[in-house]
Amino acid sequence: MTTGTMGRAGCLVLGLVAACNGGGGGTGTTSDGATSTSSASTSVGSETSGDVTSSSSGSESAGTVTTGVPTTSTTDGGETPTSSTGMPGLDCDDGLDSGWGAGDDVGMLDGDAWTPGRDGDGRVNCVSWQTVPLGRWVRVVGTRLDALDAEVKAAVPGWSDRGNEDWHGVLADWVGMAWDTRKGTERGWVTVGGGHDGSSNDGVYRLDLRAMKWNIERMPSDSSKWPASYSANFTNFNPAVEYYENNPSNPEGVYSDEFFDPDDPEISSRTPTSRHTYGSTVFVPELGNAGKILMGCRRYWEYDVETATWALPKFPFDAAANYSGETGYTGENMNGWWNAAEGRYYVSATQNYNQSQTWSVLAGGTDFRWEGGYPTGGWTALSIAQDQRGQTLHSLVYEGGRPHQLLVTDIDTREIVSHELAYGPSTDGLMFDPQGGSDGGTLAHVAETGQYLTNFYPLGEGMLWAWIDEATWTLERAQLEGDYPEEVNFNTETKLEYFPEMHAIVWVNVGEEDIRLIRLQ
Repeated sequence: MTTGTMGRAGCLVLGLVAACNGGGGGTGTTSDGATSTSSASTSVGSETSGDVTSSSSGSESAGTVTTGVPTTSTTDGGETPTSSTGMPGLDCDDGLDSGWGAGDDVGMLDGDAWTPGRDGDGRVNCVSWQTVPLGRWVRVVGTRLDALDAEVKAAVPGWSDRGNEDWHGVLADWVGMAWDTRKGTERGWVTVGGGHDGSSNDGVYRLDLRAMKWNIERMPSDSSKWPASYSANFTNFNPAVEYYENNPSNPEGVYSDEFFDPDDPEISSRTPTSRHTYGSTVFVPELGNAGKILMGCRRYWEYDVETATWALPKFPFDAAANYSGETGYTGENMNGWWNAAEGRYYVSATQNYNQSQTWSVLAGGTDFRWEGGYPTGGWTALSIAQDQRGQTLHSLVYEGGRPHQLLVTDIDTREIVSHELAYGPSTDGLMFDPQGGSDGGTLAHVAETGQYLTNFYPLGEGMLWAWIDEATWTLERAQLEGDYPEEVNFNTETKLEYFPEMHAIVWVNVGEEDIRLIRLQ
């Protein structure tokens, strides 16, 4: 079923309709280790072209647009208007949200830079959250991922990242995150991020949003014990590659994307090497005692949050590892999701280009099943930004670099409703690279505003943020004032997430930048 264009939207919810400062060009690293300079006038290339693109921009200064923040309902059904400074009418005394701390430390707000105040348990106090401005980017001071460097080195003496990007590569290199959006446990994980020559860091790191703090979920491997030959492509562990090539029967199920050395049991953890995870990582709270993270990148992996352990990887369909429609080995631009009713993990696409299709597997790694072009297949599946909300899948499809359609899939029934996007006054006339796609685009469905927040890459514009109105399916530039990162990573992937109980959107950019958030009400 197709829903036609329903006209053009004027002022979107929150009044965010003008251009966001997208930044210019930047430098990056190619897959062979060379340094490339990217231009804002070109769309982001694929991983296979080695075009890692980042941009640099200052804080946004367009202060002439009113954000139009709505009033906030109180627990007794009345309405509390926001103040002239945009502060919400949140009543912390009534225990409005028990996920916040009850202490009296409000922290500090310096413009749009917020230093949270916390209680004795480390939770951000409600009175501190109350001070966060509405409808604009706010920087959460003290939330840089690379601040964990000293703690890692203290726990693993001699550890160092052999990549040429260090902590930057852990988040920047086509890496997504798995999220837990449940009330009171809002958090996200980056697992074995990096890969290729960017980062060798195979740790698991957790961002706790009720504490606004990064934590080490699982320490990275002791890099001092790795062979010197493990240096240029950290996705492939040299001893494991050699073993696989010399043992065709391979009864252990070993492949290159794990730490395995038959001559050195000390480093044969059989855990995943660092890699570009794209949108493949998904947190499933009902698995195990504390939830598991499922990852369909390269092979099928499961991470148990309670024990901080990786299960042995599984070859899809027990087949060898090559990019074909027979094996299901996944290589780039994949998106994963969870079907709770079936207890199955789905992932698309494989890196076999026009033959790309989806496969699924039962939790635990049994009963692999081909799903065909669901919800998309072929080349289309390689240019998608995706967001799952319950049993609904939202997929933004790009065509020649241009956001083209938004597919809404009912996971229970598999009914797919396609909405062709219209371009409003602020986006009409934008030009795109006809050979481009969506390499790192993101999507967050915000039910309370009836909109999606996404990013895209018109020629000459760098990275832009935009709202898509689900009443009209019209795309408009998003003017999001506030504290914008100095360095912007184009490969956002799934590092943008909406948290319904916090009424906030969180953006994780790069390891040397604090996280940003937009508080909606």
